[in-house]
Amino acid sequence: MGKLLKTAMEQKQFYIDKLMKAGEINASQFHHWTVAELRRKYEQYEERAYGKESN
Repeated sequence: MGKLLKTAMEQKQFYIDKLMKAGEINASQFHHWTVAELRRKYEQYEERAYGKESN
């Protein structure tokens, strides 16, 4: 497996794991998403979760 593909798969799994732990997603529905889409979803979750705490 190429280094870039391996890195992308690791990033994708990182976002899926974090979002699953937060209860934001069901893993089976998001495995077809790109890393960029997962990152956006994760950033939205972070804003909701931590943005409210800092205010």
